Amino acid sequence: MKENKIEAFFEKLMIKTRPHLKFDGWSVIEYDEINGPSFISLSRKYKKYDLESIERKISNSQSTLFDTVLKTRNWKYVADPFKLNVWMPGSRIRSWIGVPLMFDNEVFGVLNIDYFKPKRLTFKDKLFLNSFQKNFSIYASNFKELKSLFLQKYIDHLTGLKNRHFIEEYFEKNNRDRIAIIFCDLNKFKAVNDTYGHRIGDEVIKIVARRIRNILKSTDEIVRYGGDEFIVLTKNIENVETIKLRIKNAIKKYDIIIEGKRIKLGISCGHAIYPDESTDFWEIMHLADLRMYSDKGER
Repeated sequence: MKENKIEAFFEKLMIKTRPHLKFDGWSVIEYDEINGPSFISLSRKYKKYDLESIERKISNSQSTLFDTVLKTRNWKYVADPFKLNVWMPGSRIRSWIGVPLMFDNEVFGVLNIDYFKPKRLTFKDKLFLNSFQKNFSIYASNFKELKSLFLQKYIDHLTGLKNRHFIEEYFEKNNRDRIAIIFCDLNKFKAVNDTYGHRIGDEVIKIVARRIRNILKSTDEIVRYGGDEFIVLTKNIENVETIKLRIKNAIKKYDIIIEGKRIKLGISCGHAIYPDESTDFWEIMHLADLRMYSDKGER
């Protein structure tokens, strides 16, 4: 599933919407706690702009209309954005409407409707916006499926965690953030597969993934990098040693029991700080990996 199918979906939806609201431009911004805001579809006329720079400005801004819509979960109309102390992505926008896009009562993003001349919102416009927001999940009955299929490339199907594709793209989008990369590897996991078989081994991996996820903050991210390797991304640099200790205790303190089989495991961890120790993604990963193996050798 390619991203252009999602773009095509919104392009068709906005073609149907334009006769009602008569806008000049539009964009859809998705928000993720790890990656921050990102454009998933927009007017063709906007594609010439530096979208990554705009995403960073939205992410770093203390006050944005986008953020207001996310928090209030209701559409918002601003007759003149320049009268407000907010940042807008372009001097051409004279009036703006933001509509929360919701599935199952959760907001995943915001539809930005832009006007290059002052726009006066009519009663008819308000009725349409109320209907659009309320019925978006009906209008977009196939969008949730499209989106989930697109995101599958970032998901490890055994554990439900993010996979290595996610972490590579994460660093492409967040190369200015200071972050700790904690590389973790189970100790003697091969013996589990050899003794009990890969089916039990897979169940062990799922339990380990769940235990690590449970001791992390919601702002941290855990990635299954491959096999029995996990990577934790955290901006909580000051407490990285504490986080590593909690990960080790979560795995070592309690035996894993599957089908009456009691399995004892430990885990080794090593970390590196980006960009303090390197600005190269692969180099920083290699450094964390080396420190993990050093930790393993000390056991």
